[in-house]
Amino acid sequence: MSREWNPKNLRVGYFKNKKMKTLTLISVFVLTIGTGLLNAQTSQGSVLIGVSSTLSLAGSGSDLMGLGFSSIKYKSDIDGFENSDSDKMTSINLQPKIGYFVNDNLALGLDLNIALSSEKNGEDGDKYSQTLLGAGPFVRYYIPKSKVSPFIEISGSFGSLKDKYNSEDGFKSSITSIGGGVGLAAPLGEKVLLDILAGYNTLTVKDKEDNEDNFRSVIGTLGLKIGFTILLGSN
Repeated sequence: MSREWNPKNLRVGYFKNKKMKTLTLISVFVLTIGTGLLNAQTSQGSVLIGVSSTLSLAGSGSDLMGLGFSSIKYKSDIDGFENSDSDKMTSINLQPKIGYFVNDNLALGLDLNIALSSEKNGEDGDKYSQTLLGAGPFVRYYIPKSKVSPFIEISGSFGSLKDKYNSEDGFKSSITSIGGGVGLAAPLGEKVLLDILAGYNTLTVKDKEDNEDNFRSVIGTLGLKIGFTILLGSN
């Protein structure tokens, strides 16, 4: 392909920011949720299973977990303007995790990072897609409280980013991400938690091919990471 690799090809649309209004409402919900105790087990031998947003992989900020589909149609009142078919975009962005409590309130585990994005131009039918796969360790420590429990988390991720234009393979890049932050875990039941983590992450993206100068982009992200966690007790 003749397209030159450029960090800007990490499209902002691939890692969409959610509106601040949504984040604010969720934050308020966490801070005011229920009055029950944190009944989920965080004792040694318990298991942590969860899914969250992929802040550690986001070049433009946090993207809420999920599946998205959107379309864009261009219109104008100018004479002679012809409407084309809508541009279509699909994205999947998830970070499942599993961990084990090696001590009371201290869990070690593995994050899996899955991010897929595709776009189809409605005018000429060109297709562009990106696939990101990665994995890495995390450490989380809960500070038990009577209502909402604070926690500290540190994580890392290693993987690859590939893109494709029409039927041709495009850039292949390696990714390395390291970050962490502090968060709040609010009980939604005896074993289910809603997690919100405020943190900072660095993402390094480096082209795997024809990169004798070791050119790379380093992206710093400050934002929120939101997820759900199930804690399974050892008893």
